[in-house]
Amino acid sequence: MTIVSATSVVYEATLIALTITLTWGVDTNAQIASSGPATSSFASVVQERDATIEGGAIGAVAGAYAAAWPVFAQGAGAGRGGALPWMAAGAAIGALVGGAAGYSVEHRWPWFLTTPRLPVLGSGPSLLSPTRGQIDLQVEGMFGFTGPGSLVRVREFSLQGTGLEFGNLGLSQEQIPSLDLRYWISERSAFHFRFRYFAIGGSHFLSSPAYFNGATLAGNQTLDTSPDWYAGGFYYEHSFRSWYAPYESRAPRWLQRWDVRGLVGIDFTYINFVIDGGHAPVVANSHGKETKEDFYHQSMPMPTIGVEAYRPLSENFYFNGVIQGNWINRWNSLRNEGGTVWAAQSNIEAHLRIYFYKPDLLGPFQPMVGFFYYYYRQLETSSEDGNFLRWSAFGPEIGLDVSFDT
Repeated sequence: MTIVSATSVVYEATLIALTITLTWGVDTNAQIASSGPATSSFASVVQERDATIEGGAIGAVAGAYAAAWPVFAQGAGAGRGGALPWMAAGAAIGALVGGAAGYSVEHRWPWFLTTPRLPVLGSGPSLLSPTRGQIDLQVEGMFGFTGPGSLVRVREFSLQGTGLEFGNLGLSQEQIPSLDLRYWISERSAFHFRFRYFAIGGSHFLSSPAYFNGATLAGNQTLDTSPDWYAGGFYYEHSFRSWYAPYESRAPRWLQRWDVRGLVGIDFTYINFVIDGGHAPVVANSHGKETKEDFYHQSMPMPTIGVEAYRPLSENFYFNGVIQGNWINRWNSLRNEGGTVWAAQSNIEAHLRIYFYKPDLLGPFQPMVGFFYYYYRQLETSSEDGNFLRWSAFGPEIGLDVSFDT
């Protein structure tokens, strides 16, 4: 880095600090709405502050992603103790560069980040037309049918595991309650937290012996399978509408009035696959006795990206489509099970939803119905372990979103 470029970064960082300090905690919505000779100037400062925060968030995520590859795929940081500082440095550098870039873009080309709003359906807040400081809380339930090819296989040292299909374990249906919380730091950007519980369980008759985690399950018995399965995520969302809205009048009618948003963040999935409480009956000469596998122990925090789109359909209905996913291949999990455990994981999910919005009748509540598809795959390999899980599900979903200003 040259002296000139370093000085430029320091200068931009100083402006960032002053901008955030001067406007943080101020009732910006009220200030902007008021009249007076300083209103335009104050609005500009607020927009620069928002752009700085948004750029810093994007930069932090990008920096953490950039640091993750050499840490997990190439061994940078020399193991577990050095991985966290390495990734923290990547996030910090990315936040500084991203914040400076966001401030510069807003300061020099303010029109580029000014998001033209979609037509407001009613007088209250909604997912479709968020405002600064808005909070969206959504509770939903997905009711799934297990897809073909879903199975689990667990090896212990040289004893290969049997591929146990979910259907043959009685795991043919699942319920997935979810909680999503968004906080909008501006009209175009939000922080998004998600938590899910996967209620998957069932029983099935095992007619012949099977191998699982070094244990030989006895045949002619009914197995009760009930995995402990959770997932959580933290994301940053940003609307791209300001990029294309000036040109959408030239597009066909069905391509107009869309709000397309990007999503980046981290997902983590916890799975403890348990058969008969971890102590199913085994044959007399079984090498092992335990009938459970802690997939969570080698699970990785997954860099995740996604795209979602919103579009009003009528006065009281709007559409939402979402697709997001992640993928890694042969990353060092920084865990040891008879040697380094190498992890490969992937996950993709898609949703098509319709929301009903009528604030004069339901206030801030917006019911939702839709359809989902979910796919998850995890592979762990070392000299001691060889664990594989693949699962998919599809089906209807229903939910309720409540939006309110703070």
